[in-house]
Amino acid sequence: MNIWIFNHYASGANSSGGTRHFDLAKQLVKMGHSVTIYASSFNHQLLVEEHLVGSKSIHKESISEGVKFVWIKTTPYYKNNFKRVFNMLSYTKRAYTIARKESSRPDIVIGSLVHPLAAYIGYLIAKKYNSIFYFEERDLWPQTLIDLGKMSPRNPVIYILSKIELFLFRKANRIIFLFDKAVNYGESKGISREKFLYIPNGFDMDRTFNSIELSTEIKQVLKNLEQQMIAIYTGAHGKANNLDVILNTASQIMKKETQIHFVLIGDGPEKERLVKRIKREKITNVTMLPPVKKEMIPEILKYADVGLLPLVNSPVFKWGISPNKLFDYMGASLPVVILCDVEGTPVELASGGQVIRGNFEEELVNFLTHIDKSELVRLGNNSRNYVEKNHSWERLATKLEAQMISDVNKFNKNNLIKSDLFEKNI
Repeated sequence: MNIWIFNHYASGANSSGGTRHFDLAKQLVKMGHSVTIYASSFNHQLLVEEHLVGSKSIHKESISEGVKFVWIKTTPYYKNNFKRVFNMLSYTKRAYTIARKESSRPDIVIGSLVHPLAAYIGYLIAKKYNSIFYFEERDLWPQTLIDLGKMSPRNPVIYILSKIELFLFRKANRIIFLFDKAVNYGESKGISREKFLYIPNGFDMDRTFNSIELSTEIKQVLKNLEQQMIAIYTGAHGKANNLDVILNTASQIMKKETQIHFVLIGDGPEKERLVKRIKREKITNVTMLPPVKKEMIPEILKYADVGLLPLVNSPVFKWGISPNKLFDYMGASLPVVILCDVEGTPVELASGGQVIRGNFEEELVNFLTHIDKSELVRLGNNSRNYVEKNHSWERLATKLEAQMISDVNKFNKNNLIKSDLFEKNI
């Protein structure tokens, strides 16, 4: 099969950012399929031009582990303002223009809703080439914006996004959800359950053994903390990540003079404020580090004892959770503490840590100050075993491939029948 994926923010090897589609694509390529990912050359995590520095071209192609990337130059932005909208619009226009000039025909086109326009491109390209269209609903837009309090349900933007989402639901041959209970969300929109396919985020087993060398700065920071228990957080620093809970907990633990240190790695709109708060309140048992390449994460997690996943309590999480960092922690044999009122998480299913649903600081302090090393190891082993059985990218890609083959066969059969009927009517 020839598979095209439109994901504005997709990342490849040796980069910082989401590698979901690269990880899936690598497995599909191993199975004998061709995969092309259309992504922005501007790195959304680092806010830098990554692939077309100094180039006048609007795109370039590269191959990474058999996966073809089409890197598209987009308008740079450095804050979450109107320039980010221009970034989205420039990706939309250029990705569509470039893809429609391709000489090959895709069997399946996946439009991933990191923002709605990327998914809409997938629909338009699938329509042009008479291909199967998969709509990947990643963040349940616009419901997430409402539930996280970012927009009112009466906002005109929400109305427009809702219409786009429903349009994509109806036009898609298949709808991919990342959350285990999101099928119920789709059904609430009047869409048949038969259309849905659950493909959560996963873990790359090979990345554990093929991690890259840490920078001197990061290695020194972690080595200096080796005699302490390290509770780590890796990922975005935004309001939804509720990182003040970690600082509150650290402040309480600091007063107890216990050997527990918190390491936060990543970037986001809240980071500057959090750094200022640490300095103002003199919280000495928290270290904040910049975002790193995905391939560094396994090496960093070797120094950690516990993985932390704080989230704001929001109705959106009733549909489930599937953050990359969760499976990175579990794949690294770390026990995980989730701080959010959620049910049925992989951590619970694995018996690989603890879900704290209220009194976050008090309960997290209690967990970290009373658990012993052997129990941490046991919980971490449970995490790893569960991920291997349920969330390896190889298993997830096999599930996706089976559905794709079924859909392509059915699609081709229907087209053949239509062709035969057309010829008979001539």
